[in-house]
Amino acid sequence: MFSNLINRRVVREVLLFAFLGLVILTLIPFGSVTPLAFAFAAIGMFALAIISGLLFGEPRQSRWVFGIALFLLIVLTGWTFIQTIELPSRWLANPAWDAARHLAGVNYAAISVEPADTFASILWVALPFVTFLTGLLLCDTDQRARKVLAGLGLSAGIIAVFGLLQFLLFPNILIVVEKHAYLDSLTAVFVNRNTAATFLGLGTLLMLTLVRDVARAYSNHPTGEPGRNALLLRSWIYILLLCACFTALMLSRSRAGIFATFVAALIYFPWLVINWNGSRRRLRPAPRWRSMLKLLSAIAFIVVLLTMFAGRAILRAQERRLEDDDRFCILPGIWRAISDHWWTGEGLGTFRTVFSAYRDPACGIFGIFDRAHNFYLEGFLGLGIMFPIAAVLTFSVLARVFWRGFAQRRRLRPYVLLGLAATVLVALHAAVDFSLQIPGFAVFYAAFLSAVVAISLGRSNGELGMA
Repeated sequence: MFSNLINRRVVREVLLFAFLGLVILTLIPFGSVTPLAFAFAAIGMFALAIISGLLFGEPRQSRWVFGIALFLLIVLTGWTFIQTIELPSRWLANPAWDAARHLAGVNYAAISVEPADTFASILWVALPFVTFLTGLLLCDTDQRARKVLAGLGLSAGIIAVFGLLQFLLFPNILIVVEKHAYLDSLTAVFVNRNTAATFLGLGTLLMLTLVRDVARAYSNHPTGEPGRNALLLRSWIYILLLCACFTALMLSRSRAGIFATFVAALIYFPWLVINWNGSRRRLRPAPRWRSMLKLLSAIAFIVVLLTMFAGRAILRAQERRLEDDDRFCILPGIWRAISDHWWTGEGLGTFRTVFSAYRDPACGIFGIFDRAHNFYLEGFLGLGIMFPIAAVLTFSVLARVFWRGFAQRRRLRPYVLLGLAATVLVALHAAVDFSLQIPGFAVFYAAFLSAVVAISLGRSNGELGMA
């Protein structure tokens, strides 16, 4: 029995390593936006999910979150499939099919105006959910969840270093191909700067957490004991990777990405400073005035960083005001499209086809909008009323998870706050860009979220001692 337990642990560690490797591989080829890279990521993650589910079953601590995520996966993919099938009655079908019947004799009728594109979108919806579920299956302990977060943070730091070298030495090259857009901005392994900014912002928060952990380990390590120098070296490497993530974020010139990161930093960094204590001994609580001074100093530090290093993004915001941004010009047209089919949606993955009929001529003739630059509006347009219900349920579950984690975790409470801050970052940026619609980033964030959820729910009846 003991040998079987050891074998299960070894298998779980191997699968965890494969999980991390697959998440990182999904990032590298342009965020897996090409069909071949996406197919490889989907096949690998689905296979890993099936193996993990058969071997380990439902997670114990996060079972209710696992169940809700699985329910959402079934409902959203099921509804997307229903949008593609031929309907016996035309009252739910899109009116475009009536026009197609009169003009070309087409007898097919469905909710989606492009059933093939909607059917293909099922995998794009399923992959992040399957990644999240697989992460919950494999992160059965705090140690494994922290391994996932450390792996994700280090991969973000290494990608940031690669992005900096590429931007400085070969600004016209994107990985191995010629770069045609965003030549003045760092995009790392992604095609556009906005996805890069969301990724690098999340990487900055992750590396900040890793720096804190290694600094605590170094300060708690007895002087003269073996391993202290190794911890010092690792701390300097982590600090350099943190600086690389932050510098690459600034060079992305993404206004919304940088702003969302600084909002998340205002949530995370002040609390981290107030509770930064390298000693494990219980000390008397610090005076209230000292905590307030730390809080104000941390906020001031974040503001100074913004004014000093985000100059290029601020200059872009000044040169191109919000009213001149095409993304905001098209919003009324998107709302009109949603209002016409708010109940059933137009079909997931059909934005480019549907929006052309609603585009305001005042927005100009330049630019082809194949995405809404707003994750929430495009989801509403594609899925109908099903999307806002799913979004509200998702945010409610995450709020409950983080609240429970903040109340019950002690030593690992920074990871709970990290999850909250990162979710604020991603949710804010999703309102003006489409980072969550890029498979590589969606998989990366889903893996991150599975680890912080596992840590947040790691204690059912409060945390004992210093665990």
